[in-house]
Amino acid sequence: MYNKIFAYILYTLCLINSASAQAEILKLTTWNLEWLVSQKDIQNTPIPQNVNLRNTSDFQQLQQYAIKLKSDIIALQEIGSLETLRSVFPANEYLFFISRDPIAQHTALAVRHSVFAHIEQNPDLTELSNINGSHPLRSGLDLTFYTKEKNSLRILVLHLKSGCQDYPLTNKALKPSCQFLKEQLPILQEWIRKRLMEKQAFIILGDFNRVISPNEFFYKSLSEKITSPTFPTAYQANPCWGGSYFIDGFMLDHHATKWFIPNSLSVLKYKEQGFNQQNQLSDHCPVSIKLSIP
Repeated sequence: MYNKIFAYILYTLCLINSASAQAEILKLTTWNLEWLVSQKDIQNTPIPQNVNLRNTSDFQQLQQYAIKLKSDIIALQEIGSLETLRSVFPANEYLFFISRDPIAQHTALAVRHSVFAHIEQNPDLTELSNINGSHPLRSGLDLTFYTKEKNSLRILVLHLKSGCQDYPLTNKALKPSCQFLKEQLPILQEWIRKRLMEKQAFIILGDFNRVISPNEFFYKSLSEKITSPTFPTAYQANPCWGGSYFIDGFMLDHHATKWFIPNSLSVLKYKEQGFNQQNQLSDHCPVSIKLSIP
């Protein structure tokens, strides 16, 4: 009797180990680095006068947090250039991609070497940046990742219009920032529609600049065509710099949801707590989830 029970337990463990061996656990992060620009970056793309440029010590602190983060894929916002990004993430460990916007802030992505067989950078989602003609906003960085087993995952890195975190978007009279955010909505809906037609697994992540609530107009409209989407940061308190609801986050379609590891949401808090340290680091903390990709 005991031999049969032991054999069954051993058999079950073998099945679990076999399944684990066929999937790779990846950590996926979004991190707004708040004006990560250098003196060289702003020679051709000026920035507001009240923005403080980082010094060598600031870059060293951020680099330590990047090391501590131990993430495989990091979606980044407010990046000046690839050269500046390499001051935080070591080039010998990561590949880098960045949007082609003609402004000082870019969406970018760092991915650990050898995690994927091939990565294709698709054209930027420039429609997001063109809604305010006199002052371009940030484009979406669009990439397709291919595994060695020929699975694919489409990732769209966003940094949407700021200034409308929780104002209603259903009013006729909207303040300008809310109007711009509302105009970005159908652009994202069209991107999603194309991915659904292709039956392509996708994740949209980044700084949505909108409190993440799936039943609210913005997110409900964004995900209305998706079967059982997942919003890991919805209704969660963000412990970064004292706490608030998340505006950084992830939206997974029903294919990518199958890869999401439940309860894997984590936030890397800065040990520095003062206002001066916030200016030197970022007003956003890295927010992460984990995926089990076949």
